[in-house]
Amino acid sequence: MDGSEVFVLIVSITLAVTGIAVNTTSRLHRLHFRDNPAPGIVRLGVIVAMAWVGYVLWRHADPSVTGIWIVFYLVMGFAAVKMFGQTVAAAYGARTRVDVGERRNVAAALLIAAFTVATGLIFGGSLWGEADPWGDDDGGWWIPVSFFLLGWASLLVVFALFLRREPGKLRERLRGARSRDDARAAAVFLLGAGWVLGDAVAGDFFGWRHALATSAWLAGLLIVREAFNVWSSRRPVEDSEESGGIRIGRLLESAFYLVLAFGSTRIERAIEAWAFAP
Repeated sequence: MDGSEVFVLIVSITLAVTGIAVNTTSRLHRLHFRDNPAPGIVRLGVIVAMAWVGYVLWRHADPSVTGIWIVFYLVMGFAAVKMFGQTVAAAYGARTRVDVGERRNVAAALLIAAFTVATGLIFGGSLWGEADPWGDDDGGWWIPVSFFLLGWASLLVVFALFLRREPGKLRERLRGARSRDDARAAAVFLLGAGWVLGDAVAGDFFGWRHALATSAWLAGLLIVREAFNVWSSRRPVEDSEESGGIRIGRLLESAFYLVLAFGSTRIERAIEAWAFAP
């Protein structure tokens, strides 16, 4: 490892430790964890995110990523998951220690876990494929980092657009109303966007245009949000959450996110197979 790589490793370790310190619930009394599924949901999000990163390194990373480089990217991935995923979720009103641990807020836990997994999906996607499929260059750490930062910034932008069409502030609905329906819809949107962006930055590096082509599917997710926003605004006033109308609508919305996001991968592969067929 050269000097820049050692520096990046030190920065990654620092970010990982900071993320652990900011989000730790170890100092809370054990009564906070009794009959409280929220911390488990957050931890599951971290496990799933890191499992995805590990799977990509094991099966789909550049052949040069072996030995110490696997550790290098695992540490980098954990730093990204803890800081860019779990910690940044606090900006949207979901704090691990306070809301999840002390206040037993399952809605906040759903958003944190989804943001964490979405971050892991994007980072794992940035490691997928060869850095130079046409030559013998092994590339370097700056390639996956650049793709990850671009993909993660896109996640923030598209989630901001999602929130602009939400009824009211998400922070208030998470902390005040503790609306699991709103949290679930936002969480599934994040997972869908994370999957699309992870696929966008994945694959052999043939250029930026090829890598970011699948990001057009994000527009589809936003169209779904807008469609359900229009639909909900036209519902009768009595069609409230107590009557089940809002809950059913948000469940349908979440289902559309899943179908569109995860179906986009199959459609993209089918288009590629057709376009490059002999």
